[in-house]
Parts: sequence; C-alpha cells; structure tokens
Amino acid sequence: MWKVLFSAQAEKDIQKLVKEKQLSESDREVIATWIKQIQEFGPESLQQGSNFWYDHELFDELKGHRSSAYSFKGRLIYRIEKKKIVVLVVKITATQNYSGGSNERNE
Repeated sequence: MWKVLFSAQAEKDIQKLVKEKQLSESDREVIATWIKQIQEFGPESLQQGSNFWYDHELFDELKGHRSSAYSFKGRLIYRIEKKKIVVLVVKITATQNYSGGSNERNE
C-alpha cells in the first residue's frame, strides 16, 4: 500500500488556493480521488489506460518529479520515494506553473 504525503509547501499552496477561491470543492474531490487511486493501485496506475490525469515526468529543475492534472489548468507536482513507498506532493498549482518545487517534507 502506498502513502501520500504533502510537503509544507503543498499545504501552504492548498491554503492559499482555497483562500483565493482558485481551488474549488470539486477540485478537492478530484484530488481526493487521485490520492485514493495512488493508495490503492500505486502511482503507476496514473499513466495507464487513457491517462485521465495527464500524468508525465518533469525535466530541468524538477527532474525526478511528475505532474498530474486535477483540473484543466491545475497540477499536482509530486515525486516517488521508492524506499519508503511514499508519494510526496511537493506543489499544487492552479495553473501550469511548475517553477519553485520544494523538497521539504511535512509528516
């Protein structure tokens, strides 16, 4: 079974996006579905089938990270920590802005 954790930066992103009304209740439900899918089937399931999540690897400063869509523009930026079977969400954006990923962890 996989575990999904959110970095301190991702927690701040969520609070800010909710406050600014850029993260709707519907978005939060989709993110909860994303978490549930990873916990039950692993992160590789995000890339199977029709690739509903538009999941893909990132490059340059975010090499080793992946991106999944939770809305038309919103993205979850995450990395997989294989030794601990953990998916760490490092950033949540309301746009396709991938800059400024954090490696900080909030457990």
